[in-house]
Amino acid sequence: MTVFHNDEKHPAAADSTLDLEAAKPASIGSGGETDKELSDSTAPTEKPEAPGAKVGLTLTQFWIVMVGLNVGMLLTALDFNIVAPAAPTISSQFNEFTNSAWLGSGFLISFALVLPLYAKLSDIFGRRNLFIFGTVLFIIGSALCGASRSMNMLIWSRVVQGAGAGGIYGLVNVIITDLVPLKDVGNYLATTALVWAIADVAGPLLGGIFTEYASWRWCFYINLCISPISLIVTVIYLRIPAPKVALTEKLKNLDYVGLLTLPGATTCLLLALQWGGNTFPWSDARVIGCFAGAAALLAIFLVNIFKFAKDPLLPAYFFTNRTLLAINAAEFCFGANLIGMMYYVPQFFQIIFGDSALISGVGLIPMMVGLLIGNPIAAQITSRKGMSKINVIWGGLIMVLMCGLITRWNTHTSRAEAVVLLVFLGIGQGAVFSGLLLTAQVAVPPQEIGVATGLVIFSQTVGDIFGVAVFATVYINQVHPALLRIPGLTSDDIRSISQDIHAIRKNFEAQTQMAIIDAHSKALQHGWWLMFAFAATMVLVSLIAKQNKFT
Repeated sequence: MTVFHNDEKHPAAADSTLDLEAAKPASIGSGGETDKELSDSTAPTEKPEAPGAKVGLTLTQFWIVMVGLNVGMLLTALDFNIVAPAAPTISSQFNEFTNSAWLGSGFLISFALVLPLYAKLSDIFGRRNLFIFGTVLFIIGSALCGASRSMNMLIWSRVVQGAGAGGIYGLVNVIITDLVPLKDVGNYLATTALVWAIADVAGPLLGGIFTEYASWRWCFYINLCISPISLIVTVIYLRIPAPKVALTEKLKNLDYVGLLTLPGATTCLLLALQWGGNTFPWSDARVIGCFAGAAALLAIFLVNIFKFAKDPLLPAYFFTNRTLLAINAAEFCFGANLIGMMYYVPQFFQIIFGDSALISGVGLIPMMVGLLIGNPIAAQITSRKGMSKINVIWGGLIMVLMCGLITRWNTHTSRAEAVVLLVFLGIGQGAVFSGLLLTAQVAVPPQEIGVATGLVIFSQTVGDIFGVAVFATVYINQVHPALLRIPGLTSDDIRSISQDIHAIRKNFEAQTQMAIIDAHSKALQHGWWLMFAFAATMVLVSLIAKQNKFT
């Protein structure tokens, strides 16, 4: 069994060292039943340490479940970026260009705001039930997207799809924690990292292929063909039991104030980040109003947690636990760095090397390869040494070093240099990916791992949006004045470049081309420095977290 050594204060411990073996008669699964009850009812055939044995799965059944979970994860990850290549075609078909950005934003906002809700509700209604619900919702949203007859219908269908995808993504990580010993979780999270890396590269490729050779609607219909695999496997094999509590009692104990205020605050915050510097200036009343609304709703949420809620959406001690606070702050910075780099590295390749959108997306493969190297290394360190925070430190330092070197990228940077730096950046990101999550999970009692996991993933998702938003603001604020200073370049020319970056090489003579490319390169350098700052901040705040050890 696993013993957690933790100096943080929470209701389960009165002293500085928490021994969960002494605090409970047997380890608690997500459904609230003890190991003894599970063994009596399911008679596991594997050794207690074997993956899946905690819930009575044979090794074969465990891997079938893992395949089902990762199929769901793959489709969720694909839908983050599969629509991007199809967006211009969709906009042309519906003759609606002003709201096309919401094809991505609508999905991402609903995805983020449901993450902590699924985690908490799965503690009440059971992991299996909530995962099935999320998968069905994702399938319904995908069907509606494919059948959409207007841009508005498609955007709202993407919102539904995102609400299902958030449940799949959040609960896959929680369910894996339920199935295997915590010190070995990193080994199995490596499979989800592999799936996500594949989707990051394959998403834009598939989106382009479907749009060019079939129909953009197949970006969504493909989910209807493959998602049932995940659903069927979950229904048949996933045996994590739900709590045996009457429905009326479950509904009575729900934190309704939290269920309303946290999603409300999240929506306001993400709208402000999406609008600010893009749709509206940061000083616009609508952007400021969203930030103010987020702050007010968050204040109500916290007061409710500390003063009124009997079973709050997030335990009150989460907000006084130094490890959880530090890890969530670090996860926010990690998300900002990860997605900021993934979004703007292809743009650098298009501008400097003249790559097409397709080839520039392939240019991310070195970073994905590095991630797939770093993640298993970190998993082995955790499994053998029983430590997770150390992966955040060494991986974070690699990220800081690589981001520092990337700030030197300019018009003379070679492709070979870019590839090498991206491989090592990915190695650092892969180590941090599992290190942060495991450090948070070991800081809480087993029955609260699900909620802690949901909060960490939520922090990363908000960081994802924030990183892209602030990079865009810095980049645009630098490049626009620089372009205006180029002799002979008109406002119409600048507008045409913003709509099609390849217009630089199509429409201008060599000297003007070089001036435009140089302006973009120098503007991107400010964004690279921002990514460096996120990586450095991540390392610094993670030092605050307690070094937990699995024994």
